[in-house]
Amino acid sequence: MSMKTRIGIIVIALSAAISGVAAAAAAAENLYYIGGGWGQTRPNFDTAGTASGIGTSFDSSDGSYKLYGGFKFHQNFSIEGTWINLGSFNSNTGNTAEMAGWGLSLVGYLPMSKELSLLGRIGEYRMRLKRNPLGTSDSSWSPSLGVGLQYTFNPNFSARAEFERVTKMGSNTTTIRTDANVYTLGLAYHF
Repeated sequence: MSMKTRIGIIVIALSAAISGVAAAAAAAENLYYIGGGWGQTRPNFDTAGTASGIGTSFDSSDGSYKLYGGFKFHQNFSIEGTWINLGSFNSNTGNTAEMAGWGLSLVGYLPMSKELSLLGRIGEYRMRLKRNPLGTSDSSWSPSLGVGLQYTFNPNFSARAEFERVTKMGSNTTTIRTDANVYTLGLAYHF
């Protein structure tokens, strides 16, 4: 599926979802939220066909963080925009692979109790993988899927624990192809 097709499908689905339930959500409080998460990234580098000289082994993990904001258009769904930094990974040849990007996700919530919800996400990131010290980089549309738990302390504050899989970053032509597992803990403010 081409990038334009994927973007078109996401835009149409999100537009339909927003228009269909925005009026009902307007009566609810705290429709918007902002937050941040900190954790760890564990990439899976494809070293078999890598660009010349980048290396054959990399660090197995690094710290990561993300900043996000969203609109909860239904009690069980929100649209979320995210900036994510997946860290910097050193190779055995002295090269470094750095990964960061922005994305859009549809987040679903399944209440398990008044305070605790299971959450799931599907989305896409525009990821940039940069190879240093050469400065070459690749930008790619990277699909993502995630699951987690959200605990609501009160109407204004919540905490999250999430696992997210970000795929198809970089290329073996100029940088290196990789997928990554991202584990984060975060806090959000709802208004």
